[in-house]
Amino acid sequence: MKISKECYLCIFQQIFNLTNRLDLDEETSSVVIRRGAKRLSKYDLSFEPPIIASDVYGSVSEIVQKEDLFEKEKKEAIKEALKFKPILKDRLNKSKDKLFDACKIAVAGNVIDLGVNQEYDLTKEIKKIFEMSFYKNNYNEFKEKALNAKTICYLADNAGENVFDEILIEIIKEFNPDVKIYYVVRGKPIINDVTVYDLKGLEILELAEIVDSGVDTPGFCLEKANKDSKDIFYNADMVISKGMGNFECLFDEVKREVFYLFKVKCDVVARESKSKKSEYMLFKGE
Repeated sequence: MKISKECYLCIFQQIFNLTNRLDLDEETSSVVIRRGAKRLSKYDLSFEPPIIASDVYGSVSEIVQKEDLFEKEKKEAIKEALKFKPILKDRLNKSKDKLFDACKIAVAGNVIDLGVNQEYDLTKEIKKIFEMSFYKNNYNEFKEKALNAKTICYLADNAGENVFDEILIEIIKEFNPDVKIYYVVRGKPIINDVTVYDLKGLEILELAEIVDSGVDTPGFCLEKANKDSKDIFYNADMVISKGMGNFECLFDEVKREVFYLFKVKCDVVARESKSKKSEYMLFKGE
């Protein structure tokens, strides 16, 4: 998915907001904003938004000399998400279609996004998630693939969201115990996307093989991915892509079937996915 004119303003606004989040002084904020604008200006409409975001956020890291700009927020998001896990699993045990409701749980976690959304209400999202409907719904195809696949490439998104991914992965393995699941994460810190480091001590380590993709973009950008993750992506029986960043990198860019699972958080993605802002998506792209 290529950048649209709105994306320039969105990324610039993210950098402005970051100066407040990092509590930078006026002089440092000025440097961050001006350098960010300079890097942003290099890119025409042929680029994908996550590629640009990686470069612009990288400039902030250079100035403030901090690689993981959202380290604190990621830890807090995971801690908060873990509080909901036993409640959600208990609700799932009463479900008439555990896999479908596990997909809803996974997509609820996609609200945890500190790029597009500077604030989010996870409690509110969880309360309504079981009653929501997918705007685009290819669940039947998703179910058939998930229950028969020998290998699944699961593209991760944000820290905290991984806790809800664990629930979906656990349910997939309950129905398909022999499946091998690869959980593909970012290669280095970028916004609040999850990395190998963020998953230490979590249950996901027992449910899936964690794969460092090598990418430094807020999305699985194939041109930046290492050989192992690309091989897994192209050879897996099924690909589950979580979040808008992965959608932006892959939609209309790859020649393979991908199941996209995310909440639409901006008008640009709404247009590209032929949906509406704030809708939930579970659809197959080819």
